[in-house]
Amino acid sequence: MCGIAGIICSRASADPLRAGLDAHLQNFVERLRHRGPDASGTARTEGAGLAHTRLAILDLSPTGSQPMWSPDRRYVLAFNGEVYNFRRLREELEAAGERFAGNSDTEVVLRLLVREGDAALARFEGMFALALLDTRTDAVLLARDRAGQKPLYLARTSGGGWAFASELAPLLELPGIDAGIDREGLSHLLSFGFVPAPFSLRRGIRQLRPGTFVRLLAGSSDREKPYVSEPGPVAPALEGDVESLSRSLEDTLSASVRDHLVADVPVGVLLSGGVDSSTIAALAARHAGRLETFSVVHRDPLYDEREAARAVAEAIGSEHRELEISDEPLSEVELETLVDHHGDPFADTSSLAVLRLSREMRRHVTVALSGDGGDEVFAGYPRFAQLRLVSALARLPAPALGAARELLRRTGGERLRRAARAFHAAGMPRARRTVAFTTLFWPEEQARLLRPEWQAPTGPRALDDLLAERGAEIERDPVASAHWLEQRLILPDDMLTKVDRMSMAVSLEVRPPLLANGVLDFAARLPLAAKHSGATGKRVLRSLARRLVPPWVVDRPKRGFAVPLEQLGGRVYEEAARFALESRESPLRNLFRAEALAALAAELRSRRPSRDPEDSPYRRTQRRWLLTVLARSLQRYGC
Repeated sequence: MCGIAGIICSRASADPLRAGLDAHLQNFVERLRHRGPDASGTARTEGAGLAHTRLAILDLSPTGSQPMWSPDRRYVLAFNGEVYNFRRLREELEAAGERFAGNSDTEVVLRLLVREGDAALARFEGMFALALLDTRTDAVLLARDRAGQKPLYLARTSGGGWAFASELAPLLELPGIDAGIDREGLSHLLSFGFVPAPFSLRRGIRQLRPGTFVRLLAGSSDREKPYVSEPGPVAPALEGDVESLSRSLEDTLSASVRDHLVADVPVGVLLSGGVDSSTIAALAARHAGRLETFSVVHRDPLYDEREAARAVAEAIGSEHRELEISDEPLSEVELETLVDHHGDPFADTSSLAVLRLSREMRRHVTVALSGDGGDEVFAGYPRFAQLRLVSALARLPAPALGAARELLRRTGGERLRRAARAFHAAGMPRARRTVAFTTLFWPEEQARLLRPEWQAPTGPRALDDLLAERGAEIERDPVASAHWLEQRLILPDDMLTKVDRMSMAVSLEVRPPLLANGVLDFAARLPLAAKHSGATGKRVLRSLARRLVPPWVVDRPKRGFAVPLEQLGGRVYEEAARFALESRESPLRNLFRAEALAALAAELRSRRPSRDPEDSPYRRTQRRWLLTVLARSLQRYGC
């Protein structure tokens, strides 16, 4: 795992980036050192350059160093990630006459790109972001992996050139980047608590979408193009009962786990005791002569899963270690880490838990296999059952929905408020129902909160257009549509973003075998009923897990991985939140109407039960944290 960055200068001699190119590349190295502490390097022509920081995983020798040049010195590659099928691709290239200097996957990626161009991208099995520079033309090919595991930001410079990097923050330090607030990016941030690709909060910076590539040249660029299709149903669907389908999945997933274990550094498996990680650990035990597993223990029984993890470790014969995650209050250093490494404000409170877990894991291993992606790829979230209920309620006449909602709201009580929320969601447009239980600030609420000059140019359509584009109505079945939306939106822009930034902040590589191309292809052909039925999700994956680990582990209620922020935020969080919402110096005052911000601050301070169907303690926590990190980000990088 690594950090990559680069600059393509304008051909105009007055481009300020040209004179300072070496210094800018070196600054990229320093700002991305956490992603690759083992080595670093730069490569440049007269008008373009690449920077790389290396976390050495495969071929620890200098032959694996980057940026890596082709034998004829025409092309140079900066590569972040892992390609797990590199050995098979290497054999093919050797049969065609290629000779290799080392044993890294990077060299295989470079040779195949030189031979096949962008057609090679679909053949890479792995997670990656890459930049290939043609030194004859100073054109750069940028690409990002299919699932969106590895990030890539790009920016147009005022001189007509381009800059790109693995993280957003280093780009903000370059001259000539438009760092003003992007109104549509801001709207999506307030809706979801994160900024989805291709947007960012900064007007002059965007994200490359998963599964796409683009060619950049000073003064121009091609349009971003996909090299694989987006997640969605694939015909013909696989046939068979859940048990037979789970046996087919076992072969595919076992091969993925085997490939994900390849490394020249210590590898472990993060074993939470849930279905996904337990399945990965059990399959890894088949291929590893000696397997280390790690689980998190909490003092709070609500978050502790040590009993299940111990049972799985004993069943598969792994060397098991329990990591106690700190329950100390949020520190100023941690808050700065969350803001700096995410770049765009990011309001998933479990980022703090992932950061603390990654820090402990890194004391023991450099690579950790995880169960990430299981809920999104195999439809495991409980909210799908909620959506099924909401869709049934939506068939009622609008007056009946409104009357039931008001009756439940006025009656009071948390359980009745939740029921009122279901009736409230049933009255929404179909696409919005898919995010009815996760959206933080609806566009109509944003219109009341934001100053007119900061509202999205398209108003409420900003959300509706994004949901439609991401598949919220891709199928007639609303649950099926929500399932594909999870893979197109929540997985890459929330879940994988969180894991990448927080693990790489401490130089830990996290590998999710459930996101291998073969597994994604298999899951896309599964009928929805094989994934989710009634209140049960991940049916095929659960069936496989029951054959591998103690069944009681599989049948336990689902638990999320989180840190209770309201309990652990402490003084740092309270002061930061108070400044964001109440201080006259808060940068939020530049974006929000003063009276609206004051009312919102009072609402989020309140601990009284609410009769508002949209309100809940969870939503208050998420909204308060979002505004806190937004204010801190604006303080740091400007408004």
